[in-house]
Amino acid sequence: MVAELYPWPPVDGYRQRLSHMIAALGQAGHVELISVDRHSTGSERVAPPAVGGLGMVSALTPGPETPMRDWLWPWVRGGPPRRLMAMDTSELTEAVLRRLESGPDIDLVWYSHLDTWWPVHSAMKNSRTAGHSLGRPAPVEVVDFDNLENISLKLRRRTPPRFAPGSGPIDRLRVLSRWGVSRGFDLIDEPRWDAVQRDCAAQVAAVVVCSELDVERSGCTNAVVVGNGAQAPERTRTDRRALQTAAPTMLFVGALDYEPNSDAVEWFVREVMPQILAKVPAARLRIVGRNPERVSWVSSQPGVDLLGLVDELAPELDSADVSIVPIRVGAGTRLKVVEALAHCIPLVTTSIGCEGIAVQHNIDALVADNAAEFATACISLLSEGDLRQSLSQAGAELFRRQYEWSRIEADLAAQVTSWVEEA
Repeated sequence: MVAELYPWPPVDGYRQRLSHMIAALGQAGHVELISVDRHSTGSERVAPPAVGGLGMVSALTPGPETPMRDWLWPWVRGGPPRRLMAMDTSELTEAVLRRLESGPDIDLVWYSHLDTWWPVHSAMKNSRTAGHSLGRPAPVEVVDFDNLENISLKLRRRTPPRFAPGSGPIDRLRVLSRWGVSRGFDLIDEPRWDAVQRDCAAQVAAVVVCSELDVERSGCTNAVVVGNGAQAPERTRTDRRALQTAAPTMLFVGALDYEPNSDAVEWFVREVMPQILAKVPAARLRIVGRNPERVSWVSSQPGVDLLGLVDELAPELDSADVSIVPIRVGAGTRLKVVEALAHCIPLVTTSIGCEGIAVQHNIDALVADNAAEFATACISLLSEGDLRQSLSQAGAELFRRQYEWSRIEADLAAQVTSWVEEA
């Protein structure tokens, strides 16, 4: 397993997925992990769990971000997407190549994201050009795209700039300028990501995405689905007809330094929350996630509790009357949707928020894509106990059928075994 982040503790969606991919590989054989030891504030590294099959774990020091002056001209001349050029992955690449050259005992290499596969294969290509090779059959290679980056950028371009309340003309001009430059880069990088994804797929045994929708959108004939899931909770509220407190409570969970999440929170607080408070004045929104300073202005808005990271998420999930996923940009599938289903919490989401997950409007969740409809859906769930109960029960049944990590891990272990046996 080659990963761009050390997975423990699994405090965000990427690390959760990564830790469960490792557990699945451990069911198929012996696993070694080479990763970069990046962590976020409040999530200091912890020792690996006692996962069956997990052996050597290497956590490398991350290199510095490459200055723009060093990658801008190669990028302008037609290089890969700027993110692949901006990160220093030399230590990770060297560690992977050393391990591959050390012996014939590796049957499969799982690359978590293109960000790890691309520099390793670029180095291999240069080595072959210089007359070097592994000198033996290469192991099976699988790359977990997770998200389709070209789709993510396409959706991101549609999102307008976000201005904090009370910002003056100069501040708005700065925001607008940064937004315009960033989206200009995105417009160029979108087809480049598509090209890199297709080039990768042509060179490896399989690429992995989160849903059948992304299989179709990837255009890769060897794309397979390994969905996102959640752990079945030991206990949860199954009766959602009564509110927990006199203040009807909505919950948002997500890393707030991740643009799709910060955009979702700001859009909801600015455009949706006032409409909810006009009908349900006691309503509260509780926001949980790392780096809350990215959206600090929302803490001063009526009805909003910006909590940041919490020691335990379970009490927040238990006390929530409604889960909201107002995601407007991004790709892949959202773990926060599956977690709401797992914890039997009635859910309001956008179409993009539940993309690739088999929820149906008015059956497992309420789906709304503009501010007025999203507010109406939240008001309905905050006000109607029977509606909360029917949606939460249907959502919990959907989770048990399709989205338990234990089921996903077992299926992936069988798939990994077949890839190796067929090689």
